[in-house]
Amino acid sequence: MKQELLMKQKALDDPKTHDNVFVAEPDSLHAQQEVLELFLSYLPRRYPDLYQYDSKANTIRVVPIDTTFHIEDWEKERPLELCERIVQEDLILMRPPRRATRTTTETSSNNNKVNNHEQYDHQYALAAAGVVFSFGNLPEKLGKPMSIIHAPVPAYEKQLSKTLTMTFDKLLKINEPLWRTNWSIDPCGMLDQRPDSHGSTEGQSNRTLSSTVTIDDIKAKFLAVEYQTIRRLPKSGYLLFTVKVMTDPMTALEELPQAASCLAQSIRGMRPAMQQYKGIQDETTLQVVLEYLDSIVLGKSNINKGQEDGGGGD
Repeated sequence: MKQELLMKQKALDDPKTHDNVFVAEPDSLHAQQEVLELFLSYLPRRYPDLYQYDSKANTIRVVPIDTTFHIEDWEKERPLELCERIVQEDLILMRPPRRATRTTTETSSNNNKVNNHEQYDHQYALAAAGVVFSFGNLPEKLGKPMSIIHAPVPAYEKQLSKTLTMTFDKLLKINEPLWRTNWSIDPCGMLDQRPDSHGSTEGQSNRTLSSTVTIDDIKAKFLAVEYQTIRRLPKSGYLLFTVKVMTDPMTALEELPQAASCLAQSIRGMRPAMQQYKGIQDETTLQVVLEYLDSIVLGKSNINKGQEDGGGGD
């Protein structure tokens, strides 16, 4: 935790990188404040060894980095940035659909022209975010709807958009957060040096595995796993996404054959376009990746079988 928080302070303190890792629409302030209230209420109670909240001094101390934040310095302008600084997760606020001013003309029954000036926008849009680890090109995404943010994802309109709509509809009816996971194969294991702008030409190039890749090349990579939660804020109606990114060497799977099996199953279940989005660009690359994962599963199975048969020891 300490390492991740220090990385965040560095990125947010540096004027050269700050605006690339924190963005906010001015009218999102009330939703940002709602997140801060939630964090100040929950974190010190749930993790008293990590967070110390002083209501009289209006401060919160983050024990792992031995830093005290004065809440009044943040709550009126950038409350979500304070939240981003004190937890490991990246934080994204999506504003609810709002009425957009669009003019349409209709003809009434007596042939008079009638102008309608309001039409409902049915998409959530990015209103504020602190993102150091999970994705890049953040300033370009501010104010954009989900369809544009996820445009690089294969089959978004046909498949993922419907799933997200159902998820958002479900959040309107429940008070509990929902969660999902995601993964990628990265060339670097440092969270603050991950190939950014996933889905862009640069990010895709950094993640794409060469068609001449070998098993040794795969072993030199890192598996990045994202644990994401989504919850609806009751006062503002905004959606709060949290994204925790964890990286491990691909070779760590050799001690976790079930995880290797799940990853192989996930890759096999993908369409070629999604495999390419994940960096597996052709059939040759696919076979090498699967060969490595399958060897972990089969190797572990053979060891277990030998122990069951009484082999492998006195």
